[in-house]
Amino acid sequence: MGIGFTGSPFSVGEIVEYAKMSERAGIDSLWVAEDYFLRDAVSILSSVALSTEKIKLATGIISPYVRSPVLIALTTATLDEASKGRMILGLGTGAFSPMGKMGITFKKPLTFMRESVEVIRRLLEGEEVNFQGEFLTVKGVKLGRSPYFTLLRPFRPVRRRIPIYLAAKGPKMLQLAGEIGDGVLLTAGCSREYVKYAVEKVRAGAEKAGRSLEEVDVASYILYSPYRFEDVNLALKALITHIISRASPSDLKRDGINEDESLRLRETLEKEGVRESLRLLTEEMAEKYSVFGDVERCREKVLEYVESGVTLPILMSFDRDMPRVIRTLRELSEE
Repeated sequence: MGIGFTGSPFSVGEIVEYAKMSERAGIDSLWVAEDYFLRDAVSILSSVALSTEKIKLATGIISPYVRSPVLIALTTATLDEASKGRMILGLGTGAFSPMGKMGITFKKPLTFMRESVEVIRRLLEGEEVNFQGEFLTVKGVKLGRSPYFTLLRPFRPVRRRIPIYLAAKGPKMLQLAGEIGDGVLLTAGCSREYVKYAVEKVRAGAEKAGRSLEEVDVASYILYSPYRFEDVNLALKALITHIISRASPSDLKRDGINEDESLRLRETLEKEGVRESLRLLTEEMAEKYSVFGDVERCREKVLEYVESGVTLPILMSFDRDMPRVIRTLRELSEE
């Protein structure tokens, strides 16, 4: 089981302390999302790497549209050195809206991500990379070699094979993750029904590459709160409200959500704001996209995700009482 953080609401120092608590609680991995324009994932993970010993660390995700693939490879190798071989690279396109604010456009994201993964993987494996693709050009780059510091002790990556997980939502990106990724990372707030759909797309991609589904780790963020619905953090409820209000009719039908209810949520959200829209969010609706309540109830709901095909549940909570969250995660992971 993993634990997930975003760049908010916790400071870097707080996340470091929670990482140490998570490690002591036996949590397997810690994932940090890079949500623009909050704290960046790399700085957080650098601090966590030097303050922990065993817990695996992952970007969840960083984008090659923002950071060049060569820089991502160098950053990942450096974090792997700092963590003594504990890094996982979570890679994805990133969200459309903040990219537009930075003047970044998504052109052929499947091709771009395929090229990015190839360049990053070859660099991490120690190759001198010469690559000419539709989007990327790399000329004679090798990690650990600089034209300026030839007589200094070289930097050598700790591992030649660092796992790469591809964040995916749509059918083609899910298939690409199954084809070229060590794992796929599903987004926070996905339903159990969506997981089943996604796993079949990942399976198709894996089979295209001559692999089995078992060779691809299916990781998924799961929105989580150890409280009953009435006391669940408002930020988590607001996120679920956004998910439902923006879902397509086919997604709503798959997830068992009434389309009229979704429309009312959307209209209230647009006209009256988030707080008013929360009045329309029912416990039954929220339960489709999150896990909340006492330990036994949450264990049962997480198991439903696992039975749907998730091999690595990554629980993400926005509750301020993170020590309590971490304690309950430890209990959840116990048989």
